[in-house]
Amino acid sequence: MFHSKKISQIILLYSTTFIGVVLGVVVSVLNTHSLSPADYGDVRYINNFIAFFSGILLFGYFVSGSRLLAVAKSPKECAELKGAVITILCITVFVLVILICICGLVHQFVLHKDYAYLFYWVLPVCSPAILLNYINTTSQGDNSISMIAAARVFPSLIYLLLAYFVYRKYGASVEKMLWLQNGISVVILIILIWKNSPSFSNLKKSLKILYKENKKYGLEVYYGSLANVSVQYVAGISLGLYASNNVNVGFYTLALTVTSPLAMLPNVIGTTYFKQFASQSTISRKIIVGTIGMSLLSLLGFILLIFPIVDILYDESYQSVAVYACFLAVGSMMQGLGDVFNRFLGAHGKGKPIRNVAWISGGIAIVGYILGVYVFGLYGAIATRIISSVSYFLAIFIYYRQFVRLS
Repeated sequence: MFHSKKISQIILLYSTTFIGVVLGVVVSVLNTHSLSPADYGDVRYINNFIAFFSGILLFGYFVSGSRLLAVAKSPKECAELKGAVITILCITVFVLVILICICGLVHQFVLHKDYAYLFYWVLPVCSPAILLNYINTTSQGDNSISMIAAARVFPSLIYLLLAYFVYRKYGASVEKMLWLQNGISVVILIILIWKNSPSFSNLKKSLKILYKENKKYGLEVYYGSLANVSVQYVAGISLGLYASNNVNVGFYTLALTVTSPLAMLPNVIGTTYFKQFASQSTISRKIIVGTIGMSLLSLLGFILLIFPIVDILYDESYQSVAVYACFLAVGSMMQGLGDVFNRFLGAHGKGKPIRNVAWISGGIAIVGYILGVYVFGLYGAIATRIISSVSYFLAIFIYYRQFVRLS
């Protein structure tokens, strides 16, 4: 059943997530109007590497922290756990800087790409994906829905206001866009993390607790995320590596951006109920039916509206994005629905099923994004995204049913 407090949280998170998605689309409009398709593709290409490595470096500690926060017995315990996870976060950012620097060297001296210098350029502001992952993951555990909501709105909103005037007065470039967009996100997300009252007292003890939980639960989820979440960024990398420029990188990632609202509703419900799921043996039938029904209606509305929306918002060189988005919309919806059952199993510490599901969908994705993209280009990437997302939903639902029968 949807209870009053949960309804309020769902409305808050859904509305701010929706606003965030709309702002993300408006950001893409500003960026695509400010840069050529090739330059816009360069921006997305660099950020794909950042997102890819950000996922690889997590090692499960954020989801372990979220799980511990969900069952913590006092605010003091919560604050100390946050301090431990933030310590891991700082180490992760340091390693990320080294990896991005290595990427620059490889692109410069091995691949001989003209845009290799951009990897060095973005080093000071390469951490927004990791910071956002920290907020989205750990805030589920202590039910800090307002923090997630703020993280999904303010970075894009402030970027829009500043970038619009900067680009109008001084013109846009790949370098300015990377620094402005990533830099603003880094500053805002750090402020939000610090305002969430972490404590670094008893740090050694908290790190030991976190390590123990991660060994039991977080690592299993992490192994799965390597084969699922992180792999999804491979398409934005392989599309650039196999081509002479990054035009298709821009088209593909832009199509994913406009389809992201379809994963939003079920994801919001799963996030809001994460703490409550930990004490329940099943997901309410009304929640499941309501989520699926609203998702299908959203898909229908999206297909009806995407062509006029793209026609209005983007110039002629990006019109093909509407066709790509119609197909990718199915994958986004299925991914979002699967996330509801993923959150439920995660709340119960079922890391192995989550890992196994991720290996199934991730295995499909890695083959498709490497071989499929090599043979079929952009169409191979789109087909792979759909097939891997449908596989993810079916597999996670089967594991959920098994858990319910045994509980």
